[in-house]
Amino acid sequence: MSRLTLAIALFSACAVAPATAFAMQPYLPKSSKSFTKADVDANGKLTAAEITPRAEKRFDRLDADRNGAVSTAELNGALEQALERRRARILADLDTDKDGAITRAELDASVDRLIAAADADHDGAVTLDEAQNYRIAKLRKPVTPAGDKAN
Repeated sequence: MSRLTLAIALFSACAVAPATAFAMQPYLPKSSKSFTKADVDANGKLTAAEITPRAEKRFDRLDADRNGAVSTAELNGALEQALERRRARILADLDTDKDGAITRAELDASVDRLIAAADADHDGAVTLDEAQNYRIAKLRKPVTPAGDKAN
């Protein structure tokens, strides 16, 4: 696998959770942890009554004018804000010289840092288990006072 392909795959994997969390459409949990959290009565089953409050909460966040309907403009605004936050995170992570552009050298250095961070046994390569454990550890990082995940 080329360095570029690996970098794209790993960075794309990091983007999945935020994209899913942002979704307005009702969805079923994908992990046992999120299933357990949604299973309010802890009976091992999800009902519409357990899923609806979370879906309505997401709906209310998008209904900026509080008229009971999410317009295309409101949805576009929310998507644009999410895209801008994502763009800022990508530039913050990859554009090390802060010139507003990501060079191939910056990408290569980022891939090297990523592999080093995920490579638990320090053999210079990352197994699927190491990649999954790295992803889980990254999701569990504490939130800073500014509301950002610590690096």
